[in-house]
Formats: sequence, structure tokens, C-alpha cells
Amino acid sequence: MNRKNRVLIGISGSISAYKIADLVSLLTKNDIDVQCLLTQSAREFVSPLVLETLSGRPVKTHLFGEDISGTEHIHLARWPDLLVFAPASAHTLARLSLGLADDLLTTVALASRARKLIVPAMNTAMWEARTTQEHLARLRGQGVICLEPDAGKLACGEVGAGKLPAVEVIFQAIQRLLTNPQDEVAVNTSPNAALPLHGQHLLITSGPTITAIDAVRYITNPSTGKMGAALAEVALEFGAQVTVIQGMDKGVVLPVDHQQSGRLQIVPVKTAEEMEARAQEVLPKVSGVIAAAAVMDYRVLQPAREKQKRAAADMHLELTPSVDVLQSLRDSAPHGTWFFGFAAETHDFEQHAQAKLKRKNLDWIFVNPVAKWDETLPSGFGTDINEGILLSRAGLKKMIQSGSKHEVAKTLLQAVIQAKAGET
Repeated sequence: MNRKNRVLIGISGSISAYKIADLVSLLTKNDIDVQCLLTQSAREFVSPLVLETLSGRPVKTHLFGEDISGTEHIHLARWPDLLVFAPASAHTLARLSLGLADDLLTTVALASRARKLIVPAMNTAMWEARTTQEHLARLRGQGVICLEPDAGKLACGEVGAGKLPAVEVIFQAIQRLLTNPQDEVAVNTSPNAALPLHGQHLLITSGPTITAIDAVRYITNPSTGKMGAALAEVALEFGAQVTVIQGMDKGVVLPVDHQQSGRLQIVPVKTAEEMEARAQEVLPKVSGVIAAAAVMDYRVLQPAREKQKRAAADMHLELTPSVDVLQSLRDSAPHGTWFFGFAAETHDFEQHAQAKLKRKNLDWIFVNPVAKWDETLPSGFGTDINEGILLSRAGLKKMIQSGSKHEVAKTLLQAVIQAKAGET
């Protein structure tokens, strides 16, 4: 007669520890033997009595004691078919990564040859911290499987990645690993892993920039940021982390994280110089840049610090070229960063776009028509629809038919995704 599958669950200090009681119940109902180990901190969040009742086995915490054999940690290490660390706190991740063995949980982990599944849960800042990700990378290099945390509203009230995945998701991952113990990809390591831009961090510049004339007057353009907002929202739908450097003015439309994924950051700016500076701060962290902002090409050389009074005489403004945001980012970007530019043109659309594509060393460019001074067009600045031509460094030329800016954004990003998939 075949014995039951055995799962040892190591529970560390996290507010989500109480959810593991439901996981234990689900496992035992599916004829899986469960042994629970709790760190000292975990005992503050979940009752050992509850876990003992549901598993039918005494909960273990201590490494030493009058009733504890000196080799109990070895027996526990040899017992399971699978070790599950859920929830795994940042501290527990660090100790597992470094091979520390200063309590029962980490001692058993170090001594066990069983497959290991880690289910982290923590605050977003702790999850995204470089040290946490380095520990996680080390563990993955050792063959440990990680079920990445969900994004959403956390117990602390903040929104972001760090939530313990649903109990049913953890249960399914355990079942797959028990069924396929040698399968390195038996577990989908993130609820968003199937999304085409999962794991990508995109930088999007959006909206207008301004240049001051005096303390209360400025020059800008008709951009409302609708195209940039649509691109950001579609990128979120596709699983990306998105940072939007957002030019601010009256009537500007901001992107919305409709799914409350916690993967959207908006950085407000006013001038081209501010946009370039803020974008440079983010640039080393991203895999791609979409430059949808309508950046002022010129700035007032010497804006007045005070309001200038109305006068009968003409006013002459001296303009000087503003920083070329896209070119500056392209010149300083790490190797491998891809760039998608935009060109709003009143005439000779394809010729101007091809020249910009080559001049700025871009991977893709989308050129769309905008109205001349005495014209009105159904697409372009301030409208809800767009159309144009998509060109690429690789020779792609695709006519994008008139549609909502959300539809156009989806078409553009799908073209990028298809092209990047062809490179792998």
C-alpha cells in the first residue's frame, strides 16, 4: 500500500500566517499528511492548537528541550516529500538564502533534501528591496521554487506586491510539485507570469511640458496625455510595472490602475528639464522606454520671477532649445533598453518619422497626424481617438487604423511584444 504524500509547512512571522490553517485543512482533506513548524514569531499570529487539530500532528517550534531528541531536526528533515515555507518573511528568506541554521525551521531546511517551495509575504518595500531580491535569486539558483506574492491592498494599508497568494493557488502549486517532483517549471511562479509583459518595467513619458514666461504665465502645447495614459493602462493589463513621468497642466488625463495591481507609479513634472531629470532616475531600472510626451522644443531663456504688467509695447521673448528628453535618455540608457518614440506631424508624416527613428536610434516610432493651425482633425491632441503609421528599426511599416487611444495603445504594445518574442 502506497503511503500518503507528506508536506512539511514552515510558518514564519507574518500577519498572513493565520491563512495557513485553511491550507492545512485543504491538504489533509485531500489525503496529504502535514507537519507544521512555527518560528517563535509565527506563534504570535496563528494558534498552534488550531494547526495541531487540523493536521493531527503536534506543532514543532523549539530546537532544544527536555522532550526533544538531539536528532529530531534530522528526522523532520527526512520526513517530507516537499518543504513549503508559507508565509516566508523577509527575515526567513534571508536565513534560508545564507544557509543559517539558528532555529528548528532553518535547521530542518538546511538538512533536508526534499524539494522546497517558498511563498513570500511582506510589505511591498521589503519585497522590492535589493537584498530581498538577491536572497531570492540565490535560492532560485539552488533549485528552490518561489510562488511570487500577489499585488493589492496590504494589511498595513499600502497598495503593492507582497500579499500571500490565495490558499487555493498555494494548494495547486503543492499538488503540481508532488505530482512532478523533478519538474523545474511545475509551478507558475507568479499569478501574472502568463501576461506578456510580466517582469518588464516600462518608463513612459506622457503629457505636455511647459516653459515659464513669468511668475504666472507660461507656454505649452495642446497635449492632454490621453495617449500616454492609454499606453500605461494597457501595459498594466499586460503585466508590466509602469513608471509614468507625467507632464502636468490643466485638463491632463492621468493613467488609472484599474486592477489596483500596485504596479503603477506617476511622477508629476512641469518642464522638459524636470521630465529629463526624473526619467534619468528611473532609467537604470527599466527594460523599455515609451516616449509619448509632447515635450516643448524651446524654453524661455530668462523667465521673469515676478508677474510682468500689461504694456502697450511689444514683448520679445528669447527662446533657446530645451533639453531633448528622448535623446538624452537614449544616449545614457543601459545596453539592451528598448525605445519607442512618438512623432506628431502636420505633413510628410513617414519621412519625418523615418528621420527621427534613425536620428535618435529608436527601435520603434509611431507617427500620427495633428491639425494645422487653421484645421480641426478627429484624431490627435486632446481627442479620444488616434491613427497613424508604426515604423521600426527592423523595417516594419504598419498602418494603424483610426480607433480609440486604448485600442491603438494595445496594437502598438502587441507589436512590441511580438517583435521581442521573435528575438528570443
